[in-house]
Amino acid sequence: MDRIFDNFEYTIKLGLENNMPLESKLILVGQMHYAMERGDLTIKEVDKLEDLLGVGVKTHKREMEFAVFGYPDDED
Repeated sequence: MDRIFDNFEYTIKLGLENNMPLESKLILVGQMHYAMERGDLTIKEVDKLEDLLGVGVKTHKREMEFAVFGYPDDED
């Protein structure tokens, strides 16, 4: 799993150096969550990568709800 984490970390760092657009960051978050579902990353690793990327469930909760459920949970 370390190798997969390292690959994501490398991509994120390189992308940030090159002004990665938000759309690319969101696609990357989706790939990280898919890797977590497959068991290739742990929840803690995904949290670390999202923090490094500056985009994730914490910062885009409503968008993630749309992507997963098709509607936002506006009861928050």
